[in-house]
Amino acid sequence: MAINKVEYAWEDLTVVAMGRIFERIMGIEYDVEVDKKYVYGRGGKVKGIQPGNEKPKGTLTIGQSELEAMIQEAQKLNPFAKVTDISFDIQVHYLSGTDLVKDKILGAQFTSQPKSMKQGDTDMECKMEFMFTDVLYNVA
Repeated sequence: MAINKVEYAWEDLTVVAMGRIFERIMGIEYDVEVDKKYVYGRGGKVKGIQPGNEKPKGTLTIGQSELEAMIQEAQKLNPFAKVTDISFDIQVHYLSGTDLVKDKILGAQFTSQPKSMKQGDTDMECKMEFMFTDVLYNVA
């Protein structure tokens, strides 16, 4: 059976947050984990699966220049703010030819603001973990 749909590549990805396109982005991952449990009744067999709470989480890997730009944006409201103090939406676009998928991550908040370098590094990559309230997949 032939697959006639688009497979997106890294070059097809655009990530937008805080009114800017991330140019120094090396990775993004977002997921909504759902707590589930087996439901039992008479006998020893599973009768069903009961869904529970959602646990959205993600990781954004960016260059230091992007982190510094976000810190400056946060400090427009409060001169002592950190990126962990703000909430924002993230738009993730996948575009290949005329095929476009747009995901929207709502209410994102970073849980840390890491900076690190070691001998031999030529630039800084910051792996930023974040929480969010919801994700809308393939929205218009």
